[in-house]
Amino acid sequence: MYWRVRKSSVDQLVRQYGVHVVLVFSVLMNVLLVVTRPNPGKVVSKEARVNYENFARTVTQHLLDTNYISYKESTLALIEKELAPPVVQVLSKNGMLAATQDELAAQAKSLSDSRQLSAIRIDEVTSSEPNNKGLIPMDVRGVVAIHSAEESGPSGPVNFKFRYLIGNKSDKNGQPVMGADGKPMALVAGFEDLSGKATSGP
Repeated sequence: MYWRVRKSSVDQLVRQYGVHVVLVFSVLMNVLLVVTRPNPGKVVSKEARVNYENFARTVTQHLLDTNYISYKESTLALIEKELAPPVVQVLSKNGMLAATQDELAAQAKSLSDSRQLSAIRIDEVTSSEPNNKGLIPMDVRGVVAIHSAEESGPSGPVNFKFRYLIGNKSDKNGQPVMGADGKPMALVAGFEDLSGKATSGP
């Protein structure tokens, strides 16, 4: 791998109980609506969902970036801003992220020496409703290919499919951290490589 779910008819009930059935039915319907209505705190607006999808695209581009020009910048963005610390730790252990600054520098030098380039095509981004922790599952599928002067990478494009659990970054008081645009900053709290079966996060 390149990157490492006794019966009574309505007529009988109406004749026997009349208006009481209507009242009971009305109460039951109201209870049903309360129970099945989505939790307002977990409903994701269309705008927020688009923002999360764009964030997932950006994270994917950074995670698969082995372009000698942008590799270091992409990796630092992942470590410092986009991934929760537990996700960073697991991906570093799995070899998908540099584990230390020395390793990052060495990898950047290796890519520069070989003039390696990467091309990432994202074909599909799909999201689900928030889970019981309020995190949004987001699947990203596409293809990545690399080329270098040494031709040390795969001989052809490689398919990938990643699943993220995305939430908002919060401060030590549990309050959302706002970005420069005044909107809550997104954060990857969980990750699963569905093409490599590597998992992390809650």
